Amino acid sequence: MTPGLCGRCRHAKELHTKGGSVLYLCGLAASDPRFDKYPRLPVLRCDGHALPL
Repeated sequence: MTPGLCGRCRHAKELHTKGGSVLYLCGLAASDPRFDKYPRLPVLRCDGHALPL
């Protein structure tokens, strides 16, 4: 499955589980309750999306 915006966001970290699944951890969730720690993919709209530096 394509991650949508998370795949190219500086706040997202790609995590791989032992079972082979891929999750995206949103770094903004640690300081802002508006963001899900593990958003449902694909993310098509996000107020916190930022391209990598």
